Amino acid sequence: MPYLKINTNKATDITAQTTFLKNASKKVAEILQKPEKFVMTQFDQPTPMTFGGTDEDLAYLEIKSIGLTNEQAAQLAKEIPSIVEKELEIDPSRVYIEFADAPRSFWGWNKGTF
Repeated sequence: MPYLKINTNKATDITAQTTFLKNASKKVAEILQKPEKFVMTQFDQPTPMTFGGTDEDLAYLEIKSIGLTNEQAAQLAKEIPSIVEKELEIDPSRVYIEFADAPRSFWGWNKGTF
């Protein structure tokens, strides 16, 4: 049920994308204390984007999950940009993350909702 989506303006090869997604998936599962088999990740790039009036490398991430707490969001905000920096070489000061706590009845899976 956790979902992580990254949009970036940086052209990134498929190997780097896959490495980022796998490392981020593990970290999201760990922080949210959810089985990784339910974590979905998505990488969209390159997307024309600006931040602070420039088109230098940047990333926008969305992290959604059922039962997301303020403490988990704070921990994700600390940990995920480090993975972005390591794997994609994007400065954390050029990363925004949007967090969303989804109600169980608004998250569908396997022909039903949670």
